[in-house]
Amino acid sequence: MKTKIFLMVGFLIFFNSCELFDIDENPEISYKKATLTHYGFDFSTGKSDTINWQKNDGDIVNWSPVDPQKRNKLWYRPGTGVAQELPPNNSQKNMGTFPMDSIIDIPAKFDADPSPLYIGNTYVVKCFDGYAKFKVLELGNNDDWWAKVEYEFTNGNKFDK
Repeated sequence: MKTKIFLMVGFLIFFNSCELFDIDENPEISYKKATLTHYGFDFSTGKSDTINWQKNDGDIVNWSPVDPQKRNKLWYRPGTGVAQELPPNNSQKNMGTFPMDSIIDIPAKFDADPSPLYIGNTYVVKCFDGYAKFKVLELGNNDDWWAKVEYEFTNGNKFDK
């Protein structure tokens, strides 16, 4: 009996210390963190402009920016200047659960009908002066519109990391 327990414990220790593959993002890469709210957020400055809200790249709402009948989840809505492209190009792309550091290129095509925000998903969005990619870390609810994210901004056509 003691031999079986010893073998099981040894087996568990061995396999818990071995990594067969690593799907986590590179821990050496750090991104800026922010809380996006209904007040808006400017990715290039890294802050919300609550006075001149039209300068923000986008905000969080609880309806689809394309179809207001879709409600009761949280969506990212592009800022007023970018919103002129609605529809068919909503200027955002849900990249799914891919690690942020694997997303380098700006998507050739954005989602015509954007999905709501999901924890763990990464999105690429068009900004007034470039592009941002952000990963949703936490979400508010229908009464409290916010999303905690980590993000990277670029004014070029590729992301650095």
